[in-house]
Amino acid sequence: MIKKIFGFKERKSLENITLNNIQDKMYEIGFNKEFAEEIMIILEKRFNKYGEKEFQEWFNGLHYRVPEELKDELLATKIYEKHSLLIEEQVKELEKETKLSWEIQTEDLKNINEKAKKVQLVIRDRLSGIALDLLT
Repeated sequence: MIKKIFGFKERKSLENITLNNIQDKMYEIGFNKEFAEEIMIILEKRFNKYGEKEFQEWFNGLHYRVPEELKDELLATKIYEKHSLLIEEQVKELEKETKLSWEIQTEDLKNINEKAKKVQLVIRDRLSGIALDLLT
């Protein structure tokens, strides 16, 4: 009985993790349309490949990890170059929120350049925050 209650609650919570809700949250936190759409393309591909339930579980389970599709240094660097003002703005906000420099927040991101680290920091933090928001 307890499993059913918790399982139902978890399933119901994951119902809020939809592509539309994720995109809306991106706009709420200050992502511009172009940046949000670039991230949404990656999320939509994963959704289409794995289906709704697996996507919801994966998104909920990010827990401050970079999505596999965005671990590529070259892709992350290109995103930075295209959206550097937004990335730098988000990095400054994260430094204020955490009271930690971006260098400290990215210590676990090894062997990639500074631009890619900043992009990966912003994406992993903001997507994880969105997941938490959608569960409540």
